[in-house]
Amino acid sequence: MITLLTGNGRLLLTLNGDGEWSQLFFPHPGHFQHLREARLGLWDVQAQEFSWLRREAGWKMSQGYPAAGGACLTRADKDGVDVEIADHTHPNHDMVIRRVVVKAPQPRDMRLFAYHSLTINESMYQDTAYFNEATHSIVHYKRQQYFEFFALPRFADQGCGEHTLKGLQGSWVDAEDGALEGRRISHGAADSIVQWNITAKPEGSDPVRLFMAVGKDAAATGRLRQFVTTGNPVRFEREAARYWSNWIGRRGLRVPEDLGEAARELYVRSVFVMRNCTSSNSGSIIASPDTRSLSWGGDTYNYCWWRDAGYISKAMDEAGLTELSNKFLRFAQKCQSDDGSFAHRFFPDGSFGSTWHPPPFLQVDQTATVISAAWHHFKHRGDLDLLLDLWPMLKNAANFLTEFRDPQTNLPGKSWDLWEERHGIHTYSVAAVLHALERAARIAEELGKDPVRWRQAEDEMRAAAMKHLWDEQHGHFVRSLGPRDDKADASLLLALKLGLVPWQDVKAHQTVERIERKLWNKQVGGVARYENDQYYGHENPWIICTLWLAEAKLNMGDPGRARELIQWCVAQASPTQLLPEQVDGRTGEAASVTPLTWSHSTFVDVVNKYRDFVEQPRSVSIRRD
Repeated sequence: MITLLTGNGRLLLTLNGDGEWSQLFFPHPGHFQHLREARLGLWDVQAQEFSWLRREAGWKMSQGYPAAGGACLTRADKDGVDVEIADHTHPNHDMVIRRVVVKAPQPRDMRLFAYHSLTINESMYQDTAYFNEATHSIVHYKRQQYFEFFALPRFADQGCGEHTLKGLQGSWVDAEDGALEGRRISHGAADSIVQWNITAKPEGSDPVRLFMAVGKDAAATGRLRQFVTTGNPVRFEREAARYWSNWIGRRGLRVPEDLGEAARELYVRSVFVMRNCTSSNSGSIIASPDTRSLSWGGDTYNYCWWRDAGYISKAMDEAGLTELSNKFLRFAQKCQSDDGSFAHRFFPDGSFGSTWHPPPFLQVDQTATVISAAWHHFKHRGDLDLLLDLWPMLKNAANFLTEFRDPQTNLPGKSWDLWEERHGIHTYSVAAVLHALERAARIAEELGKDPVRWRQAEDEMRAAAMKHLWDEQHGHFVRSLGPRDDKADASLLLALKLGLVPWQDVKAHQTVERIERKLWNKQVGGVARYENDQYYGHENPWIICTLWLAEAKLNMGDPGRARELIQWCVAQASPTQLLPEQVDGRTGEAASVTPLTWSHSTFVDVVNKYRDFVEQPRSVSIRRD
């Protein structure tokens, strides 16, 4: 499970609960994943004992982040030995910096080992690892991906080996007798291990700093290594720490005091998660860096979904990350289909991702969300020139939504729902289209264009929605048509957020009451997606669904209940302030992926709205998106 993450928009590193590097993405967050395994070990020279720094070996682990910083901190304790590990990603150099300090009650000689096994370009074969004696560095490479490891102080010893094939476990085995005997070069399923001789003391050993430079060839990583080693290597760690501290400090983030310190820490971490999961190269925003779903569902969340990314983009605007929202909209420009729609999901490099939807691979609400995100971005940035540049994309998307209609109902045509499970006409999808057409009309007016066609289409669809989607007899919105589905679904809260009906309307009050009554988990709290949901459990509560209810309560003038719901979400965060997609409805443990970027962005959005409400209480609804 991911417990810590750090990145610079090109390189994204995640760590697990043992403080080990668990995933390494480059050149985009979520694409490619280059790391198979990394671990640290200690050999006690006097006791002639070896141990990998893992909980299974008896080490007690604690992790966290420095105040308002982007570094990952891990502390391991065992038998009086204390190991402090700090991992940084440099902001403008594609480089990871790992600092290790070992403390002991009495001075004792030890050997520190670091093992690395890569899956370059997501394949663990055809790799090469070699030790360059001239530069005292180890290089792993395949095709146009190079990873160069060097250190201060230099390695005392090193070795290259193999794993997996030929019955080999890996060159980490070579360290367990305290002495390395590896080769200078290996290929195939290649790996490497390095060693430092240190003296652990009560005040700590001299720091060991391991650098990993990433680039497209040996010359690129070599230039970065030379730049670091011929200057003051320590300054690069300081630069990273200061930059990320200043970066978050410049955001002007404000969290109401009555939400507490834990909520403030989670808010700060949520902003970092959004930053970490956005590619500064392409503008893609991935749903999650967590790859554990490969073993559960056969695929990952390392894709850009237009719905997730559109809502994340809005939250980034709210948090002052408008430059990233700008890049996302530019990314969308490159990925739009010829008919104006946006297909299911994309790899972070802009290529079409895997899908289980048959052609035309469509969830119509996703196309709508891109338009809404563009308007929201314009509201915050006020850049009419950008809006003009985006106009061809937005016009084509709005025209597609106008024409994509069911001939019998005049509602948007059938597509897959936001939960990606059912094909039909879905109330949330209809609300998303209505919202997008209204925003498209506003965009047209800002640019001096004619909005009449889209306003007319919105009016026609809105009238059809009230005719076909509201069940007057039972007093609720249906979830879907074609076939009809009356299950309570939390996405109807999101439909209300987008203005399906005014919050003062009795329909809105009946919808919120029904969802809270039917989908609230009485064992662990929180709101499920829909009745009889079986994804990773039975009616597991989701973070985003619970936050949608919190926003609904705000709109209905109940900030007390909204605060309770926000606090429930805070309580579901990991000890390192990461939010999962959902929690087990029986145990309350995190389920599915962690972190889910949409969970974090929704937390930022709803906390901002809560802040606006308590600072300027009003009887009417809070601002819409």
